[in-house]
Amino acid sequence: MRDHRPTLTNDLLESQQLSKIQEHAKQINELNKLLKSLLPASLLEHCRAANIKDNHLVIEVASASVQMKLNYDRLHLLTQLRQQGYAKLMGVQIRINPSLYRGQDMSDPDPEWQEVPVSEVAAEFLIATANMPNATPKVKQRLENIANLAKKKK
Repeated sequence: MRDHRPTLTNDLLESQQLSKIQEHAKQINELNKLLKSLLPASLLEHCRAANIKDNHLVIEVASASVQMKLNYDRLHLLTQLRQQGYAKLMGVQIRINPSLYRGQDMSDPDPEWQEVPVSEVAAEFLIATANMPNATPKVKQRLENIANLAKKKK
């Protein structure tokens, strides 16, 4: 049975297991930097080196389309990695991880976008369009609401 008692922090820091984990994480981080330098710019944000397992590099991608692009260049990528000092790599495995998209902040508004005020002339045209006989009540209401924005900004 396993021992479920708490382990002292000093014991963890001095153990061989922690140093192995640190070395493995460092190797993955270096490989990720190298991978980013080899990938095209369009794929940089959507790929990362996730693990090295049994001399196979595991790459996580954000979608199936990115996976297809990398599968197409898999052998070329493996050759490049071998030439850059990772000769022990035997293969590349590509997995889809949609959470890579979630890491990007999509909620920030575009800084270049600015609200353009509705001019009085545009408001008159909107009201004229809303008063046309074939305008539905829903469209009429929305056009009038937009036209009222010009009056509020005065």
